[in-house]
Amino acid sequence: MVLGVFLMIIGYTTYEIHQTTTLDSLPEAFHVPVAHSLRNSKPSKEPVIISTDPRVITIFNHLGFDISLFFDNSNDIGTSNSGELLGTIPSKEEFKISASNGQTFYVTEVDDYEKKKSMFVIRYNSDTYNIGSPLTISAHDKLGKNMQLNVEYRNRTYPKIVFLNSNAEHNAMAAKFRNLSNKKIEFFYDDGRDGIPQGQLKSGHETTTATYVGHQFYFKEVGKKSVELARFVMKADQSLYIIYDPQNPAEQSFLDISNREIDFNDEYSKRNGMMWRHFYGTNGPRPPPSLYQWPASKIGQVHRVTSTEGYWSCDGSEVECKSKEKVTLNLEVVSLAPRVFVIENFLSDFEVDEIIKHARPRLHHSSVGDVDTGAFESDTRTSTNTWIARSHSAITETLFLRASDLLQIDEKLLDRHKNAEDMQVVHYTKGQRYDSHHDWGVSGYPESRFITLLLYLTDMPDEHAGGETSFPKGAGGKGFKIHPGKGNAVLFYNLLEDGNGDDLALHAALPVKNGEKWLANFWVWDPKFKD
Repeated sequence: MVLGVFLMIIGYTTYEIHQTTTLDSLPEAFHVPVAHSLRNSKPSKEPVIISTDPRVITIFNHLGFDISLFFDNSNDIGTSNSGELLGTIPSKEEFKISASNGQTFYVTEVDDYEKKKSMFVIRYNSDTYNIGSPLTISAHDKLGKNMQLNVEYRNRTYPKIVFLNSNAEHNAMAAKFRNLSNKKIEFFYDDGRDGIPQGQLKSGHETTTATYVGHQFYFKEVGKKSVELARFVMKADQSLYIIYDPQNPAEQSFLDISNREIDFNDEYSKRNGMMWRHFYGTNGPRPPPSLYQWPASKIGQVHRVTSTEGYWSCDGSEVECKSKEKVTLNLEVVSLAPRVFVIENFLSDFEVDEIIKHARPRLHHSSVGDVDTGAFESDTRTSTNTWIARSHSAITETLFLRASDLLQIDEKLLDRHKNAEDMQVVHYTKGQRYDSHHDWGVSGYPESRFITLLLYLTDMPDEHAGGETSFPKGAGGKGFKIHPGKGNAVLFYNLLEDGNGDDLALHAALPVKNGEKWLANFWVWDPKFKD
């Protein structure tokens, strides 16, 4: 396929699950006796075969009861219990299968297949999966002490959710711009006047911008503002916009990658019914996330986590001011697409006050942008913000450890040198907002924000005060908004199971109409933080 003046690409995601193959078609090393086929009642010494091109995966049951293991062969991951039974895993024993990256499995109680206990996706960097044991290991070595994969269901819609029932925000979108000229270019949003600068792009580089259908952007060589290289009107069925100059093309390697991406997206879109929106590079699309992702099979599903990181109640030593009581955190599913959870009582009142106290004198005007375009102020984000490091105090250390328990991620990864940014604190006064945007973006590398954990530090003064977090493409397109209240949290995932950016994770901080709003958040990257 040959590049023209510009190219377009689109994308989205569900897994393509390989069908079970015959034993004769597999390498001898993966053969298992017929008696140990897909209906084992006890663990086999040989792996159960699920896929061609597999590797051996070990599943260990740490729970105090036997569980049944299923291969999820549905097209709607995590939403049904109609998978294929592979066998029973006794308590404290292991079970081996041979499977491939991207395949999904779940476990249930032996006597009740409807009681799904956990779901996991085979990741490229893990060959062992633990059921019922902590995936988080803190500095206090909580292994075996703080995690049980408890699941319950609440037959309700979360009471603080308000459905928008509006199509106004459906025009919001993420546009990916790629510079395939050999020049450094700058680009502008056409506001009908002089244009609003959006940043610069080097040859071969790309960036993602939150925008709306019908908006226009134009591109010029840096230093030559009189000549436009390209101009695009945003379209709902297009996500990639390429600036290409046949007289001055980028390096051939950049052109080759773009052509491969176009072919990949054609196939991906046919298979999944959505565009590929995230990074595509020399080795193809970015891989599936390597970090844990909580399953969400129905509204009202609740996962329960117990953390040993007790609440702080005063400004003093840990012995005097930090509770020794464990903290029970319930993750309640409030949206399936995007995958959104509410966690009540993540913070104590004192912890909330401490965050605000340390953030207030350090606030500055919030900015937008990325590593390629550079950070700049925009009227789409009018709040003030600051950053607080994990090492700032014993209290912030506790919050990072508690977050690691909640997310089931090794606490060592929640560090700027690994996977997490510092904790951001944001302040909104009357009229301030952050328009619809995605937390994930594409800037020429596979690293991406994967998890957003929002911590609400104030209550709404009244139901009309504004300041809610909205998900305009959630609730089957109706959209919804939520403000769970002081000390509570909202968790959502920015990537789908195959690594694509979740377009439905579009969200906004609605304008504050009365009073003020304080918010803190954790951003966790996959596979690692890219500063």
